[in-house]
Amino acid sequence: MRFTDESHQITLDSDFETGSAGPVRIVDGVYEIAPQPEPVSPWFTAALEEHFGGAGVPREYACHVRVTSSATTDQRIRLRFFFSETNGNRYMDPPYWILRDERWWPMGAGATRFVSEEHVELDIDVPARGAVHVANKPYVSGGDVASEMESLAQVGPFEIEQIGVTEKDRPLLSLSSTRADGSYADDTILIGATMQPAEPAARPVLAVAHALNDGSALSKRLLERYRFVLIPLPNPDGTAEGRSCTNGCGQVPMFSFGRLLAGEDDVPKETAALWRHAEALRPAAYIEFHTHYQVSRSHKLNPMGADWFDVERHADLERVNEALLSTNLDWRVTPIERTTPLCEAGKFTNLADRFGTLAYCYQIYCISEEATAWHAATVSMTLARALAGDEWAAETPSPVIVPG
Repeated sequence: MRFTDESHQITLDSDFETGSAGPVRIVDGVYEIAPQPEPVSPWFTAALEEHFGGAGVPREYACHVRVTSSATTDQRIRLRFFFSETNGNRYMDPPYWILRDERWWPMGAGATRFVSEEHVELDIDVPARGAVHVANKPYVSGGDVASEMESLAQVGPFEIEQIGVTEKDRPLLSLSSTRADGSYADDTILIGATMQPAEPAARPVLAVAHALNDGSALSKRLLERYRFVLIPLPNPDGTAEGRSCTNGCGQVPMFSFGRLLAGEDDVPKETAALWRHAEALRPAAYIEFHTHYQVSRSHKLNPMGADWFDVERHADLERVNEALLSTNLDWRVTPIERTTPLCEAGKFTNLADRFGTLAYCYQIYCISEEATAWHAATVSMTLARALAGDEWAAETPSPVIVPG
């Protein structure tokens, strides 16, 4: 999308990585922006009709535009983002975000007029001959994610692996931890961002690697006990094209694992690559982060119901569940049961059913990028410590202390 207002020398566009917008028009001096259409595969539309009356999984809940001025004076403009009927329950709630000096900042209430289920109006100060980005989430490009992964691999006990390619030939990358001697631990904890790009979780997932590289006693012991495999950007095409739940071809990678395992068609390359990787790892635990950058709701946890596991796994499940629930004072919790609609479509259930993986969907509701990253790291470390067990935790060695 590209729209130019010659009278004010203002251009709006979404022709960049993570950009997301539909047609633009000016009404009474306000720039009205429609959502970017996001068609989905026919089988997914039919499944939503069958189980949720056409709703159930949000779509078209991304917006991200660049505002550029060629004028010689600063200007204040007003943007009006419209919402689609499929944007999800409260998914478009404030705050909205502005990118200045290469950093995302939440916009204040004074610059935001939010009309639930309809639109949001945002007052933007655009500098002379300058540009700002405005979005509903603090989006990060695939290039920035890859650069952070490379930095972590240079300074920490991590290796980068390409585990596949997307439908549009972008690389799918994972970051894997090693022990002090360079070997892999026998047991794996898999940590991933959601495949829904409008819930950008790449930086929170990579925050786990930063936490593991902090040199603390807990981090060093966990790195010896587990191989941590992080997948911060599992849907690079969708991220690049500003999608909400699809890749660049209208497919829904997050909900295609059941189709892959059933031998059906219309399976995205992203889904197939991630499953092959998980199948090789057979992780002891998996946690997937969905990040909302809001505080309008409590954190949400979807653990697997006990019926997915053999009886001998129940003690681990109960211990990890209890540890995770202790991280917050208020929650929304809905276990994934065998009767849950579309449960066979996702990664969680298939990991649990085939490999006994303790799998969790965790939705974080913090505003800032820093708080969200801290929370993801805290939750991941809590899960790993609980999975290792009380006996392991009690074996903490005495510190080595020298004069300094």
